[in-house]
Amino acid sequence: MSARARLGLGVGILAATLSMAGCATVPDPPDAVGDDYPGTCMPAEFSWPTDFLESLPGESSAVGGSIVGLRLEYVDSQWVWRLRSRDTQRDTFGEPVDNPSFGRESIVDVRTLETLATREAELTAAEQQTDGSGVYGAAQLSGEQWPSPLIIEMARVTEDGTSVWQITTCDTETNEHSVMTLD
Repeated sequence: MSARARLGLGVGILAATLSMAGCATVPDPPDAVGDDYPGTCMPAEFSWPTDFLESLPGESSAVGGSIVGLRLEYVDSQWVWRLRSRDTQRDTFGEPVDNPSFGRESIVDVRTLETLATREAELTAAEQQTDGSGVYGAAQLSGEQWPSPLIIEMARVTEDGTSVWQITTCDTETNEHSVMTLD
């Protein structure tokens, strides 16, 4: 094997190892939104979804493309946002591959929006749909405002054959959750 081939093989193995290491650090989500909260749904200091949803796709490596889901979680004594987004899959030559189910799931700090972990994700059929309002528009329609209610989950789901937003909000005074559906 030539030196060039060995170098290429080494780079490929290193890239695979690093990508697998990144995948292992994303924890599985709790069974239901709020299951992991330490008695409150409001971290002391953090960014509200309506504050960052519009700008984050163009500014952060946590997001591959348009955001198709988010959830507030409490993991290892730390508040985080779990973000799901569309992403572009690439072949071995770096060329884009048409795969609408290819996505990215990232864990970001609620205060700084720093990416803590990321992995590839397979998008659901509802998350693959591009019809209806985007995440920011749906967040605006949800009624989220400081100090209450707070969006704690936005998920694309299928209802009557159409992809819609299912939004869970939390009353920050009572910790009571409410669920609504928006187009």
